[in-house]
Amino acid sequence: MIEKTRGIVIKYIKYQESSIIAQIFTEDYGLTPFMINGIRSARSKRSIGYFQPFSLLDLVAYVKSGREIQRLSEYKYLIPTHSIQTDIRKSTIVLFLSEILTKLLQHEKGPQEHLFGFLLESIVQFDQMAEAIENYHLHFLLKILPYLGLGIDDGDALIRSMELEMIHEDDQLLAFVSRIIDSDYVDPVGGNGQLRFKALELILNYYHHHTDVIGEIKSLKVLHQVFQ
Repeated sequence: MIEKTRGIVIKYIKYQESSIIAQIFTEDYGLTPFMINGIRSARSKRSIGYFQPFSLLDLVAYVKSGREIQRLSEYKYLIPTHSIQTDIRKSTIVLFLSEILTKLLQHEKGPQEHLFGFLLESIVQFDQMAEAIENYHLHFLLKILPYLGLGIDDGDALIRSMELEMIHEDDQLLAFVSRIIDSDYVDPVGGNGQLRFKALELILNYYHHHTDVIGEIKSLKVLHQVFQ
């Protein structure tokens, strides 16, 4: 059956000599693998840039129930995300978040209107941000939690949910996390590299505590090197 839907590219892997399999989070079917034949060939008339992580696409797909990998008939940009692809700091954050999302979204199937809307708006805002992007991944990881059924109100609630006791010196950390929860992506929340690192460690511990899909995050080291 030929279906139209909107999609967010999460990642792709090379397949055979000239093709790829792209993991695309679609509005109507959730996270879905798609085969794109010949896109890596020198004779291809289409750019592999369409399938870089966080590309936003309009799709026409051949969708068959029970088939493990679906196929695309047509694709075009829904909204171009130029700065995400060209800014090394943004692309590093996208690399990290795409690894997280690949794991978080693997069981998200069927219509995904609200989660898709959140991701779409978050990516568009990120592409438009010209400065103060160093806390974006922290905002993102905390703001997506309600869509996964794991929402929290503040830093103290995050700690209580893991039944942890924090020493007095961590008041600054909890206040920082609370500011991020209460603010938008573009709002200044302060912090430095060390505080940012501790906040990310705490947030990832929360994910580990409440899910069983995160595991090792290979891109974490690169993220710390860029934003230390």
